[in-house]
Amino acid sequence: MAEVAGSAGQVAQVQALAHQRFVASFLLQSSRSQLALMPVNALMAFVWHQALPGWAPWLWLSLAYAVALWRHFCTAGLVSGPDPQQSFRRIGWMLLASGLVQSAPLWSFTSLSDAGRGTVTLILITLATVSVVTTSGFKAVFMAFALPLLVPLSIAWVVQGVSSGQTATVGLGAVIVLFVAFLHVVGKHASTVFVESCAYRFGEQQMNLELTRALNVADEANRSKTQFLAAASHDLRQPIHSMNVLVAALSLRPLDSPTREIVALLGSVNQTLSKQLDTLLDVSKLDAGVIQAEFAANRLDALVRAHHAAIGPLAAQRGVHLELEVDTDLWVHTDGALLVRALSNLSDNALKYTPRGGTVLLQAKAQGQAVLLCVADNGIGIAAEEQERVFREFYQVGNVERDRSKGLGLGLSIVRRLCLLLKITLQLESAPGRGTAVTLTLPRAEPLPPVILVSANQNQPRGLRVLVVDDEAMVRDSTRLLLQELQCTVHLADGVAEAGRLAATHPLDLVLSDLRLRAGESGLAAIEAVRLYQPQVPAVLITGDTAPDRIREAQSAGVPLLFKPVTLDDLVAVLPPSQ
Repeated sequence: MAEVAGSAGQVAQVQALAHQRFVASFLLQSSRSQLALMPVNALMAFVWHQALPGWAPWLWLSLAYAVALWRHFCTAGLVSGPDPQQSFRRIGWMLLASGLVQSAPLWSFTSLSDAGRGTVTLILITLATVSVVTTSGFKAVFMAFALPLLVPLSIAWVVQGVSSGQTATVGLGAVIVLFVAFLHVVGKHASTVFVESCAYRFGEQQMNLELTRALNVADEANRSKTQFLAAASHDLRQPIHSMNVLVAALSLRPLDSPTREIVALLGSVNQTLSKQLDTLLDVSKLDAGVIQAEFAANRLDALVRAHHAAIGPLAAQRGVHLELEVDTDLWVHTDGALLVRALSNLSDNALKYTPRGGTVLLQAKAQGQAVLLCVADNGIGIAAEEQERVFREFYQVGNVERDRSKGLGLGLSIVRRLCLLLKITLQLESAPGRGTAVTLTLPRAEPLPPVILVSANQNQPRGLRVLVVDDEAMVRDSTRLLLQELQCTVHLADGVAEAGRLAATHPLDLVLSDLRLRAGESGLAAIEAVRLYQPQVPAVLITGDTAPDRIREAQSAGVPLLFKPVTLDDLVAVLPPSQ
């Protein structure tokens, strides 16, 4: 309770301080408005001079101008002082002095004409009334200025009434006293409203501060998550990459049927691990911003039909009916490869959560200037309160046992990132027990002329001279075994210095280097060391690192980048033609 009371006291203290600071800003504006009163003071000096010619009115006018300038130049320093209470006391004394100077013409009040007395009265009452606004009713400051104006004015009218025997004039002095009380009430009300406004503004500032802190915490958590995924992915990819390379090397050898079956099973297990790591990599690459969409006209009906054919065997294996409804000649403006990746994740999700005997529908149809691409199923469905959560990382519906055959829960998270990148509208409709439909809305495009495709040469390059740079002996040796199965001459280096030494004495056709080496060395530095001796040698970076900054570094260097674990097809694709 004491802690709560202490906290409340601190909040009240801070709010009071904020109130004083806000009042100070009004006082600063008030001090500037004093300069605008110079013509008014000149009018009072003129009225005074008309009643009593001499030097007194002009001396007072000079003093009034000096006080106005003093207020103008000193208020800013006072309101910004380190001690608000002391600052306000000094401002109060300054306004008291200003009020006394401003009421000095009342010494000649009885000598003024009726018009002159009316003019002076109107000016002083106006100044006192305006001070309620400029001080926000802050009592200590407002009364310090208003009382020296109105109390002497009230006394002046009473004296005038007594000397002239006019009862009404005496009554006017009493009315001015009542007006002082009225201004006090108005000032109190204005102060209350202002304090409430300050409290609201203070609360708004506190809320903004808390929101900023929460956003900073969320950003830091997101960065920590990305760094963790990158580190974990890198450490796991190293042994899986070696296993993948060794399995590929075994597959190139003549094997009996039982051994080949074991090798195939090893390859299947390794591919499953690789796919799960690839999903982590996709998240990191999308967060890093290194994936750039290449927009062009793509024939959507052809992409969807090809995708339907590709996932048909998997659907049949799971006992799910796979249906296709596609309009003909559908052209869309998008990145075809990234769109297919999003479509694959949606289809994979639909197949996972549709029981045997269920149906998954792939649908593409035109709608005005847009094309709707839909993946629908009659599976378990998603409750309304979970429909936003399914797009978060590692969130899965109905997988409390964390069955890894259902993936890591990153598929829809990647889909959302891809849709943002492709500027595609994504809509999810689902209900428990009734299935799920995810619809992507894409812009239509003008058809392109037909292109004659020429099949690529699939022959594996052999007999190359390859330098493998990696700081882990297991990775170097496994890569060496695979390249030797391809009849390549292989040189091994564990760092930048060894890579440069080998390049100085051995002609090379290709450099395969890990991106992150020991002792802070980089594969880019190793490639540069080799190219000091052989400037035109091709190079490829291989990495298990998914940290966004490292991915960006490799991408900006313009060197082809493969991600561990590397398959035989991946490696063959980057090897130069045989010599």
